[in-house]
Amino acid sequence: MNFDRSTDGFTPLHWLNLIQRGGTEDWRDLYAHCRDRQFAAQVASLLPMSDPDLLPSARLWKWLLEDLHPGLVVRLPAAETVAVP
Repeated sequence: MNFDRSTDGFTPLHWLNLIQRGGTEDWRDLYAHCRDRQFAAQVASLLPMSDPDLLPSARLWKWLLEDLHPGLVVRLPAAETVAVP
Protein backbone atom coordinates (compact mmCIF):
# COMPACT_ATOMS: atom_id res chain seq x y z
CA MET A 1 0.00 0.00 0.00
CA ASN A 2 1.30 3.42 -0.92
CA PHE A 3 0.55 5.76 1.97
CA ASP A 4 1.40 8.79 -0.17
CA ARG A 5 -1.61 8.03 -2.38
CA SER A 6 0.39 8.44 -5.55
CA THR A 7 0.33 5.68 -8.11
CA ASP A 8 2.84 7.32 -10.44
CA GLY A 9 5.95 6.79 -8.33
CA PHE A 10 7.81 8.89 -5.82
CA THR A 11 6.62 12.41 -5.22
CA PRO A 12 7.95 15.26 -3.10
CA LEU A 13 5.38 14.37 -0.44
CA HIS A 14 6.81 10.86 -0.40
CA TRP A 15 10.26 12.29 0.36
CA LEU A 16 8.85 14.40 3.18
CA ASN A 17 7.06 11.35 4.54
CA LEU A 18 10.35 9.41 4.49
CA ILE A 19 12.10 12.23 6.36
CA GLN A 20 9.40 12.36 9.02
CA ARG A 21 8.53 8.69 9.38
CA GLY A 22 11.03 6.61 7.43
CA GLY A 23 13.44 4.04 8.76
CA THR A 24 17.19 3.74 8.43
CA GLU A 25 17.09 2.14 4.98
CA ASP A 26 14.65 4.79 3.72
CA TRP A 27 16.97 7.53 4.95
CA ARG A 28 20.02 5.87 3.37
CA ASP A 29 18.28 5.68 0.01
CA LEU A 30 17.06 9.27 0.23
CA TYR A 31 20.53 10.48 1.25
CA ALA A 32 22.06 8.67 -1.73
CA HIS A 33 19.62 10.50 -4.04
CA CYS A 34 20.46 13.79 -2.31
CA ARG A 35 24.05 13.58 -3.56
CA ASP A 36 22.54 15.20 -6.66
CA ARG A 37 22.37 18.90 -5.78
CA GLN A 38 19.13 19.53 -7.69
CA PHE A 39 17.42 16.64 -5.94
CA ALA A 40 18.75 17.88 -2.59
CA ALA A 41 17.42 21.38 -3.30
CA GLN A 42 13.96 19.92 -3.99
CA VAL A 43 14.06 17.98 -0.73
CA ALA A 44 15.29 21.09 1.12
CA SER A 45 12.34 23.09 -0.20
CA LEU A 46 9.97 20.61 1.46
CA LEU A 47 11.47 20.72 4.93
CA PRO A 48 9.61 23.89 6.04
CA MET A 49 6.36 21.96 5.45
CA SER A 50 7.29 19.40 8.11
CA ASP A 51 4.82 18.56 10.84
CA PRO A 52 5.80 20.75 13.83
CA ASP A 53 5.73 17.66 16.05
CA LEU A 54 8.29 16.02 13.78
CA LEU A 55 10.53 19.07 13.31
CA PRO A 56 13.61 17.40 14.85
CA SER A 57 13.89 15.11 11.82
CA ALA A 58 13.63 18.15 9.53
CA ARG A 59 16.41 19.85 11.51
CA LEU A 60 18.61 16.79 11.10
CA TRP A 61 17.99 16.75 7.34
CA LYS A 62 18.69 20.49 7.17
CA TRP A 63 22.10 19.80 8.65
CA LEU A 64 22.71 16.79 6.39
CA LEU A 65 21.81 18.67 3.21
CA GLU A 66 23.77 21.79 4.11
CA ASP A 67 26.79 19.65 4.98
CA LEU A 68 26.50 17.64 1.76
CA HIS A 69 26.10 20.76 -0.40
CA PRO A 70 27.87 23.82 1.04
CA GLY A 71 26.01 26.90 -0.09
CA LEU A 72 22.60 25.22 0.10
CA VAL A 73 20.58 27.10 2.69
CA VAL A 74 17.57 25.48 4.33
CA ARG A 75 15.26 27.76 6.31
CA LEU A 76 13.16 26.19 9.04
CA PRO A 77 10.94 27.89 11.60
CA ALA A 78 12.70 28.73 14.83
CA ALA A 79 11.90 26.44 17.72
CA GLU A 80 10.22 29.22 19.64
CA THR A 81 7.77 29.93 16.77
CA VAL A 82 6.40 26.39 16.82
CA ALA A 83 3.23 26.21 18.89
CA VAL A 84 3.35 23.70 21.73
CA PRO A 85 -0.01 22.45 23.02
